[in-house]
Amino acid sequence: MRAGVRRLRTLQQRHRESLRLLVHELDDRYDLVPALIAASAGAGVERERIRPVVGARSLAIGVRDQRLGLAERAGAENALSATLHELIGGLDGVSHWPFIRVARELQLREQRLAGAVRVYNDLGRTLNTAIGRFPTSLFAKLAAIGPVALFEAPAPMAAPATGSEGAPVTGTPVRSQAPAPSGTAAA
Repeated sequence: MRAGVRRLRTLQQRHRESLRLLVHELDDRYDLVPALIAASAGAGVERERIRPVVGARSLAIGVRDQRLGLAERAGAENALSATLHELIGGLDGVSHWPFIRVARELQLREQRLAGAVRVYNDLGRTLNTAIGRFPTSLFAKLAAIGPVALFEAPAPMAAPATGSEGAPVTGTPVRSQAPAPSGTAAA
């Protein structure tokens, strides 16, 4: 019994740590967006292409600050990923180094963010599965460990909206969606 409770508590602690990593990656991405916007002026990007990114970042930060659920936050983060993808992916001919540097850093951040989401959700599924099975369900009740929410946007009722190149905007966890700027290969 002690081993079962210890295993559940270890999973729960790992899950909490993965949430801290995920939040850190999201905050780092928020910090990079203003640099991308500033660099886009030198790259000759029209304001109409920048507005959706600014709006999506504001929405994501607003959802974070309101402490809404993980599903709502995942939806807002997916919207930010999609707008970043559209901005960076549509500027293949840009040769402005400050813009390219920030775009590459954002792409790396998107990849790290996708990995953090994957780890968080995998640990959450493992914990939820363990809690749902006998006899660990009894240990979970004794240790007051309940199921955890995953970082996934709810699936839409109609067909999912797609961004450019068919990347899903909602209904999936946050993923790296930004292609590499001109002359680079995405990992």
